[in-house]
Amino acid sequence: MVSVEKNDLESIEREEADFELKEGLKSTLLEEAATKRGYAVERLGFDTMILTLEGKNLLFRDMNGPLSSAAMMRIVDDKYRARSLIKRQNITVPESTYLRIHERDKIKAFADKIGYPVVLKPNDLSRGEGVYTNINDEAALMEHLDIIVELIGNEYERILIEKQFNGDDYRFFFVDGKVLAASKRARANVTGDGQHTVLELIEEKNRLRAKDRDLKHFLIPTDKKKLERLYREGRTLETVPGEGERVVIRDESNIASGGDGIDFTDTAHDTFKDIAVRAIQAIPGFHYGGVDIITNDITQEPGKDEYVVTEVEFSPGPMSMFHWEGKQRDMANPVLDFYLRNLDKL
Repeated sequence: MVSVEKNDLESIEREEADFELKEGLKSTLLEEAATKRGYAVERLGFDTMILTLEGKNLLFRDMNGPLSSAAMMRIVDDKYRARSLIKRQNITVPESTYLRIHERDKIKAFADKIGYPVVLKPNDLSRGEGVYTNINDEAALMEHLDIIVELIGNEYERILIEKQFNGDDYRFFFVDGKVLAASKRARANVTGDGQHTVLELIEEKNRLRAKDRDLKHFLIPTDKKKLERLYREGRTLETVPGEGERVVIRDESNIASGGDGIDFTDTAHDTFKDIAVRAIQAIPGFHYGGVDIITNDITQEPGKDEYVVTEVEFSPGPMSMFHWEGKQRDMANPVLDFYLRNLDKL
C-alpha cells in the first residue's frame, strides 16, 4: 500500500485552489457535451455561459438553463416548503420545522415532540456543511446549536430540525419525466486489511480519489473534529481494522464529505423511481433535478414508513458521472437533449 505523502496532499490542495479559479465542473460537463455536438459555447464566468442551440442563445448557470426558474430555485432551496409540496403527493417526508437558532426553548420542545434522535440542517449552507445527525439528547442538541452558531456567525438564522430516519441515502437524477440515474451516497468509509491504520487507509483512498475528475476535490478529511462517527464508535485514526472490515468514518452521506457514489440505476425498485418522479413533479415547472431518498433497501418495494424523501435538488452535483462503483451515468447530454426538444418554448 502506498500512502499519500505530505507534499502530495499539498499538491492536491493547490489543484483544488486552481480549480476554484477556473470553471465549475457542472457547467464544464455541459459545455463539453455541447461542443462535441458542434454547438457554440461562450463562457461568461466560473459557472455561467451561453449555449447557441439551433440558432437560439440560451443562458446557463451550471446545468440550469432558461426552463429552470429563479422562483423554482427559491422553493427547492427551502427544504421545509419543498417538503410541504411533496407531502401533498402522498409521499413520506421527515417530520420537521424551521426555527431560528436563538429559539432554544422551541427547538427543545419540538425535539421532545418528535423524539430523538434528531437532525439539524442550516438552510443556507451546501455540501453537507453544518448538518449534524445522531443527536440523541438535549445536551447534544444544545452543543450542536452552539457549533452551528460559530459556523454561521448568526444565531438569528433559521435552522431545520427534523426527525432522524436511519437508512442508506440515495440520489435520483430525473429529466423530463424519467429517472436516468439512481446512486447510493455511501458515507465516507475504508476497508481494513489487518495491517494498516485508519489514517493510512484514508490516505490511500484519497490517493485514488485524487485521480478522479470530480472526487479529487472531495477528499476524506483527517481532522478529528470532522470524524465524529469514527470516534463515537470507539475507533481512532490509529485503529488497525481487521481484513475486510468496513469502517464508516462520518455520519454525512454526501460526496463532498468524502462519501462514495455507487450505481443502483438498474436495481432500484420501480416504486422508488415513481416516488422520485412524483417528488420532482410536485413542484410546478421542475423539469429536471435530483431527489434524495433514505431507505434501508432500495431494491424492494417500500411501505409508507420504510423511506423518506429528504429533499429535492435544483442543481445536483454530477455524482452519477463519477461513480466510485458501477456504471457511469451521463447527466449533461440528457439536459442538452431536453433543451433541444423544447426550443419552441423558449
